[in-house]
Amino acid sequence: MEGGSCQLYRRPISRLGTSISATNLSIGYKNSPIVSDINLRLNTGRIVCLLGANGAGKTTLMKTLLGRIRPVSGEVTYTGTNINEMSAAIDHPSFFPYLSGRENVEVVSAFWGLDVDPETALNNVGINHAAHGRKAKDYSTGMKERLELCLALVPHPRFLFLDEPQNGLDPDGIASLSETLRAYRDRGNCVVISTHLLHEIQGVPDECIVIRHGRAAQFTDLTGVNLADLYQGR
Repeated sequence: MEGGSCQLYRRPISRLGTSISATNLSIGYKNSPIVSDINLRLNTGRIVCLLGANGAGKTTLMKTLLGRIRPVSGEVTYTGTNINEMSAAIDHPSFFPYLSGRENVEVVSAFWGLDVDPETALNNVGINHAAHGRKAKDYSTGMKERLELCLALVPHPRFLFLDEPQNGLDPDGIASLSETLRAYRDRGNCVVISTHLLHEIQGVPDECIVIRHGRAAQFTDLTGVNLADLYQGR
């Protein structure tokens, strides 16, 4: 993001054959499906947008693909990867509110067994100086979103899941986020984002999964497609 972060990301090593697939998947809670008969495939080197109204099942689908929720029926298959190569910023807040940004990075790095420089990690999302010495609970909404992205990026996941990552960002922040996500995709990773900010995200995803009326439809070519039309079922 801001501060020249994209210099970290170089064009990639391809990860051919790496994917997450859902077959005849039904998702929900207590054996009550929210969305049924889902058949989709997530490939590395792609940005995928999840579209759907509040309560449609976007977050539940993410958590099921991440292995956090058992599906009601059907199966999720991981090809060339596993759940240890996935990361997410879904449950908000996904940071420790009474720790500083630096301390948050240190804790998450220790969890993954990685040696990550906190200042570099925070600078990569443009909040190193603004966050200095402050507890995360006192950050602005946009800074909290950037911290969550920072922590999700710590393990360099092949599959990165982000729930409404544009919330609280100003136009410059949204543009910077889009650049960061494209760069991360170009390293051969897959980024999955859910959003209702259709105008801001237009042109960023390579494909889209629309959840509507208890079903999910995958659109793998968005050339000339307006996301608002998909959202409204046109």
